[in-house]
Order: sequence, then structure tokens, then C-alpha cells
Amino acid sequence: MRKTLQKVMSFYLFLFLMPILMIKLPMLAFGTTASEKVETRPVAYAANTKEITNDSTKENTVNTTAHPIKVLLYFTHIQESYQPIVEKKLGLKAVNYHPTANISNVSDLVVQHFSLNGDSVDVLQFDKMNNMQISGAYTKIRPYLQKQLAGNHYDVLLDVHRDSIKREKTTIQSNGTSYARMSFVVGAEHANYKLNEAFAKAISDEVNAMVPDISKGVLAKTRDTGNGIYNQDLSSHSLLVELGGIENTEEEINRTISILTKAISNFFEETPET
Repeated sequence: MRKTLQKVMSFYLFLFLMPILMIKLPMLAFGTTASEKVETRPVAYAANTKEITNDSTKENTVNTTAHPIKVLLYFTHIQESYQPIVEKKLGLKAVNYHPTANISNVSDLVVQHFSLNGDSVDVLQFDKMNNMQISGAYTKIRPYLQKQLAGNHYDVLLDVHRDSIKREKTTIQSNGTSYARMSFVVGAEHANYKLNEAFAKAISDEVNAMVPDISKGVLAKTRDTGNGIYNQDLSSHSLLVELGGIENTEEEINRTISILTKAISNFFEETPET
């Protein structure tokens, strides 16, 4: 009788404790307590912010510069795309050009990273690639640029492209983190050539100081090897950036944008009279 009573009491004690154990055991497994707040937010990268990961939330800070700049962002070859991003969004494989899932999708990232430095960005609305045909794009976009520049002052004209080469040549590892590599193209057949080349080299050096070899350098092109001008005659601070290649991921592009925007802001902070 006594043993039976003990068994009954043990059974009722188990029933009483079971709901508590069901709540506590998952928390113990993931190292949290009921009083802790668990936040799940996407990874964010910026050269002047702390990284936010799924298992830790750290404070973001806005590091405004003493000489904020204004940037005109545009995409001459707007339908260039990144294969991993197209596949992730649309389930399509090996797509290098797309009318909507394309390089223009990074414009919000560029704006956000510049804003963290206290800078402002206008995005030029332009898409005249005619069903993904890139020939003549620089001629087609030029009147839109001229109209925008007629009523506005910009410290930088930033034309963002995507390189067509494979991942092994467009990706770099630094401290265990992968970045999309970048390169700068300068048209060598206009009056602003040397000024634009010097500007591009300064930015290339700046990004490499932050992440060694993230920039492949500056490539000057004539009409024999490229467009020759790239509309860079419209400003002495015009940049054409090849941002990663067809196989770079969204995360790698994001990290590199944070480095590029910070480098540009640093340049004007260090040389405010340029």
C-alpha cells in the first residue's frame, strides 16, 4: 500500500513538472532563458557599423563625416545580373541578364551604406537596354545624365556594373570572410581622363587599405579596347565600378558595397577641397 501511494504521488509530481520541463528544455538547449530577448535579423555589413548576426545583436552607429557628399548613382548596363541572386529570387539558373532581377537591385544597399556615412544619393532612373542588348547603352543614357546634371551638383558620379568573369577571379577571402572583388574602368579619350584616373586610383588604394586586394586596380580603355569615354567627360569625379562577377552572392556584394562607399566618403573627408 505504501509503495502504491509513493508511485501515485510520483506520477502526479511528474504531471505537475512536465509543462515546466517542456518549456525549459528547449531554452537550455539553445542557451537562452525566459527573460532573454531573441532577435533574428539579416546580416548587415557596413564599413563603419558593427555586424548583426542571427545569434547576437550589436548596436549600429552612424558615423557621419565632416564633409558629407552627394552622389549620383546609375547603372548604364542595368540588366546585368548575378546568377546566385536570380536563382534565389526566381529559381532561374545561369541567368546573366534579367529585366527586373538585376544589378539595379543593389541601389538600396548603396544608398543605405552612403547614408551611414552621412552622405546622400540620387538614383538615376534609366533602363534602355532593349531586351538585354547592351550595345549603345552609353549613348542612350547620356541625355539622361546631362539633364540630371543640369539642375544638380554631385561630388561623385557612380556607374555600377557587374563583371562577366567567373567566381574564382571575382572573389577574395579576408579574415575568413568572402568579398566580391571590384575594378575601376576609366575612359582614356576625353579631357577629364587624367583627373578621373587619379580619382579612381585613389579610391582603389583606399579600398585595398581596408581589405587587401579587394580592388583589381584601374583599367584605362581607349575606343580600340572599349568605349573610350564612358560619359566620364561629364565629371572629373566619375567612377565606373565593376562590382563582382556573375557568380558572386548577395552577401558578398553587400560587404563590398560597404567598403566602396566608405572609401569614397573617406576620400572626400581627407581631401575636402577636391
